[in-house]
This record gives sequence, C-alpha cells and structure tokens, in this order.
Amino acid sequence: MTSILSNGTEEDLISTRYHKHLQTFIISLTFPDLSTVATQDLTRISYGGQIWELRADFLRSPNSNEASKANLVTNQLQMLRKASDLPVIFTIRTVSQGGQFPDEAVDEALEMILSAIDEGCEYIDVQVSWPDTMREAIVNAKRQSQLIASIHDWTGEVKWADDQLEQYITAASFGDILKLSLLASRMEECHDLVEFLRRYRKAYAKPMIAIAMGQEGQLSRMMGPISFVTHPLLPRSSAPGQLSVAQVHQGLHIIGQLPKRKFFIFGNNIAHSLSPTIHNAAFAELGLPHDYSIFQTPQMDDKVHEILAQPDFGGASVTFPHKLNIQPMLDSLSPSATKLGAVNTVIVVESPSGRKLRGDNTDWLGILQCIQSGHNVQCETATVIGSGGAARAALFALQNMGVQRVAVVNRSISNAEVVCKEFSSLNTEIYDSLTKAPASNIIVSCIPADDITEADIPAHVFANRPGILIEMAYRPQITALMEVAGRLPQWTVYGGVDVLRLQAYAQFELWTGWRAPITVIEKALREQIARA
Repeated sequence: MTSILSNGTEEDLISTRYHKHLQTFIISLTFPDLSTVATQDLTRISYGGQIWELRADFLRSPNSNEASKANLVTNQLQMLRKASDLPVIFTIRTVSQGGQFPDEAVDEALEMILSAIDEGCEYIDVQVSWPDTMREAIVNAKRQSQLIASIHDWTGEVKWADDQLEQYITAASFGDILKLSLLASRMEECHDLVEFLRRYRKAYAKPMIAIAMGQEGQLSRMMGPISFVTHPLLPRSSAPGQLSVAQVHQGLHIIGQLPKRKFFIFGNNIAHSLSPTIHNAAFAELGLPHDYSIFQTPQMDDKVHEILAQPDFGGASVTFPHKLNIQPMLDSLSPSATKLGAVNTVIVVESPSGRKLRGDNTDWLGILQCIQSGHNVQCETATVIGSGGAARAALFALQNMGVQRVAVVNRSISNAEVVCKEFSSLNTEIYDSLTKAPASNIIVSCIPADDITEADIPAHVFANRPGILIEMAYRPQITALMEVAGRLPQWTVYGGVDVLRLQAYAQFELWTGWRAPITVIEKALREQIARA
C-alpha cells in the first residue's frame, strides 16, 4: 500500500501535476458518535484534508448494552467509510498520552485495534507506551495496515536536541511510521524541530511525523509537511494548539509563505458570470488569501497580456470568444486543450526554469462528471447535438468513457464530418436532423437554446431506460430539451450551470492543488441565484 504519509521531502508533497509544497492535513475526528453527525457537516469538515484520524478514545456508545467495544469500532468505521473515501488513521490515545482512554484498559484497547485492522484501516496508531505483548499482537495482526508508532511527551522537559530522542526512536522501531510529539514551552522549539528532522532524515529512512504541541508549537503545525488539524464543526480539537486548515493557510499568508494571488475570468458579455461566486467561496472556506474577478474584454489585447505577466497572477478561466485567441499568449497546452483546440483554463506553473503559463481544458470534465453521476445509466449510446467547441468537449468526454456508439446531429453535415474525424476512435454516425437520430440514453445538447423547440424534439430519441440529458446552454434556465426530458421518470437532467460548476471545481483543483469545497460553493451559488 502506498503511504500518503512521508518524510515530507518536496517530491513527497506533490499532489497534482502543478503543485508542490502542499501539506498533508490529517483531520482528527472527536465526535462521540458519528451517527449523530449530518453527512453534509462531515463532508464540509473533510475539505482540505487527505486523511481522517478517528479518535476512538472520544467515542461513546449510544447503547449501554453493547456487547463489545469492537462492535462500536466496526459501526463507526463503516459510517465513516460510507460518508467519505479518505483513508483513515485509527487512534486510541490514553490519558497519560494526552487522550481520554484509561491507561489500564489494555484488553479493551487491543480488541478495538484488532477490529479496526479487520475493517481495513489504512493506518493504526500504536502507542509505544502500550505493553510489549500488546504491541506484538498488533504487529502480528496488522495485515495491510501501516503502524504509526507514537510517543507523546507532555512534561515539556524533553527537547528536540536531547539525546533521549534516540531512545524514543529505537523504542518506536516496530512502526512503519514514527510519530513524535513534544510539548513546546517556547516558539523557538519549532525551529529546533526542523533541525531535528533534518538530522533524522540523514540517519533514517523511515517516515517521521514530528509535532511541537501546545500554543507555542503552533508554528510547527503551520510549517510542517504533515499536520493534524481540527475544524469549527468539531466538538473540540484533539490536542492543544491544533489549528484548522483555514487557520493554517491564514497563518502562512501572514508570515509571507502563502502570497495572495489574483484570478480572473476573461470573456465578453460576462458581467453576470457565476464564476467569481464559485471560486471566492472556495478560497474563503479553505482560508486561501486569493481573489477571483471578472475581466470583460472583446479581444485578447495588451491589457490581458499585462495581467498575465503580473507576478501575482494566479490563473484564469477563459470563455467565449477567447478560447482560441488566448493560446499565443501561453507557453504550453495540456493534451486535452490540444485535442479540443480550446483553452478554458490558464494555470501558472512554477519550476526551476521559471514561471510558465499553461493552457488546459476542463469543459469536458464537467460533461464527464455529469454523465458519471448517473449511477444507473449504461453508457452504451449517446447523441451530441452540434459541432462547435462544446460538442468537441462532449465527444472527448464520451471517448474517455468508452461509449460504443455516438450520433452527431448537426445541420451542416460537412462541419460534423470534420469534428468526427478528430475523434476517429469513436463509432460516430452523422444526422442533419434530430428526427433522424436513433434512440440514446445520453444526450448532450451543444447549440443555442432557441435553436430548438419542443416541436423539433421527437420522442423516440429518448431511450426507454435510465438516461441523462446535458443541456450546455445557460439561458433560459429550462430549455425545450430540458422540459421534455424532465417529464421522463427515468431521465436525469443537467443544465449549463451544472456543467459550469463541475468544470470550475476541476479548475480550482488545478490552480490550488486542493479539492473544491463543493457543499460550500453550492450554497453560495443558490444564494447568488436567488438574489439575481
């Protein structure tokens, strides 16, 4: 099993094609019972995190007659797995190590840990303070789980320069990963921690998580490659000095390690674009200091070139009519932008050779994710209406899904032929009218909404089984195709705003390296649309 946890070298921290220096955030769950937590709250807590830590010493069984602690562990882990696909660290922290579990309850702790292993927890925290026999039993039973050998010193007397740490490292040698947490009494000890890690990495290959605990150690939580974090929706933090993801980012910005970047949307007639709402809500949720704004322009001119050249330029969305004519201003194109012949995303790539601008395309990802959301839809046949840039994005998405048969409907057969040749791996059929097209269970409309009325829509094009309609037009909110498909009980309908949202989430992740906080964005969008 590949470990997300590492020694924290620069190479280990690459989370996307474009981003380095991103921390690994471990979210410590301190709920007494996950069954009482709303799914949307757990989802929101997860944003910015790559790993859960289930603090089992905080768990309280709602059923006093429960037969064993193992059942409690099984139930809680199954609820967490159902709500999230993030890997899990299972932790029982005893009172002497700063937790709530009785130190003497060794048998109960072992029972719970073995249950967590049975449930396939990716990581198991094992205190070095546990008896040798208990640690040996866990090592022998661990299967695919990786063991984190943990030591917490709350006296404040052990320092990062002490020779005593060598004894700790030896005692924790049974672990696949070592975790060493010392209470800091002054902020300078955070700098001592960095020096300790440098010495450790030269002498040992095994990954080490090192934390300076307490208020004086908060700098280590901001600067460390791996940080345990809390969230405002949690009942409490799992340790003193713990920060949220947003607080870490805010702190990094204050000390000059996370500069503010300016993001834009370039286009014409875009005064009512929802993109600023999407991205500014996402920046705020994760505590990122960035700003996204509209730059309306009829052409790609010197003003755009000046924006691109600014050192605080962070990236851009590109919409009509500039998806082609922005390309000469860029240093490179992604494979998808090259294939589609259009750029809707500009990414800043920092490298040893300097700052470069790369064009990408996420339009097709918005379409792809709409299709993939239809869990009961068999992706066998599809119809694409139109032959422009949006149609190319639809065909690219269908090609990546391996759809067997695609009907392309366009008034100009010759234009459709040009597009279909670009996607020769697809089995395409061309029609000049929707009335001639076969039945499909995926329909993507890529033409202006007023180009088609209900009278132009034959009933037979909607397959008599679960299907998906994707309407790329933004206005009106309900088009003729959406009206017809909406009457079919087995069909799911997505509008242009849905595709906009999904492709924008992909943009956010390309720009920042972080998962888009979708529930927060969608709430902001609902409020913005209601005000419009």
